[in-house]
Amino acid sequence: MKLNKIELLNFRSYQQQCFDFESGGNLIIGANGSGKTNLLEAIAYTSIGKSIRYHQDQDLVFNTAEHFAINALYETDLSVPKKLHLSYANSRKILKINGEVKRQLSALFSEVKVIYCAPDDIGLINGSPRMRRQYFDLAISQLFPAYIGILRDYLHVVDQRNQLLKSEYSPSEKKSWDARFAQSLCALYPYRKKYLQLLNQELCGAYKEISENTRNLKINYVPVLRNAFGLMPEIIEQHLQTLEPREKQWQRCLVGAHLDDYSFRIEDFGMRARASQGQKRIAVIILKMIQAQLIESNTGIRPVILFDDVFAELDYVHGEKIKALCNNNYQIFVASPKEDVRQIFGNLQVIRLGSGL
Repeated sequence: MKLNKIELLNFRSYQQQCFDFESGGNLIIGANGSGKTNLLEAIAYTSIGKSIRYHQDQDLVFNTAEHFAINALYETDLSVPKKLHLSYANSRKILKINGEVKRQLSALFSEVKVIYCAPDDIGLINGSPRMRRQYFDLAISQLFPAYIGILRDYLHVVDQRNQLLKSEYSPSEKKSWDARFAQSLCALYPYRKKYLQLLNQELCGAYKEISENTRNLKINYVPVLRNAFGLMPEIIEQHLQTLEPREKQWQRCLVGAHLDDYSFRIEDFGMRARASQGQKRIAVIILKMIQAQLIESNTGIRPVILFDDVFAELDYVHGEKIKALCNNNYQIFVASPKEDVRQIFGNLQVIRLGSGL
């Protein structure tokens, strides 16, 4: 798909501005603070209905304004126009697709595919398990939109079960919520397992040639429950019974997908402790490129890819290899404060932001 145009009203640093884009790609050049990241954040917002950078909606409102709105005109790979409207005011959001109001923001996951790449992505390796879970939950949802509802139901059960553990409950209540927890967990795990299988298959393919330093890259699942992917609901319920004294003491669920983690590994050692910063940066870019390929091959939609000042951290050779992976197959947006990025992406339309550029 392609993004042809976006209009921003009171979004971040943009009080009112419109941008037209080229289908082949766009190079956004401007000094730090000129609005490059805010523009890319707005584009990413149109794909998931929230900030890709974990900002609260109220924090996205320009200055002293009370609302913001984003209008985007996409074009599908079959050249069918797709108009999106997203607005926020008074703690309420409205989504319209081709003029039709959608009750749930999750409708975007089936319609628009955008992948955002930024230097902060290194946090997927260096950061917290929560950050990794958030990333993979989003990636799985882009590939399998049904996962959103399953995840939402699972987290609701976890919340309700936590409330139960803080109260004086009866054995029958505990048994009922244990059963719901086990069922919802077993409904969720196959999606995570399938995504990791697809991801690791691609890591063994052409992507291992991007860098000599990131060959044999693999991502493992690290569950709290041993052999989690193969457990039946009855086994999980039995395990919860043995955990009951500890869970009652801590007043919360002590196992489950909301606590699991992912491990980035090269040559079977953990990247967080032993890989260089350069290896980590290449690894997360490879992860995003595979995400794009999986979306295309499994949904038939070619995603839009956003590179937010990523190439400043890469040498020319690796920059060229990443560009080659795009292979004119995706509409890309490359944001940079430096002109030298044009050595790699000189064929893209240049959009300049800020004064004096």
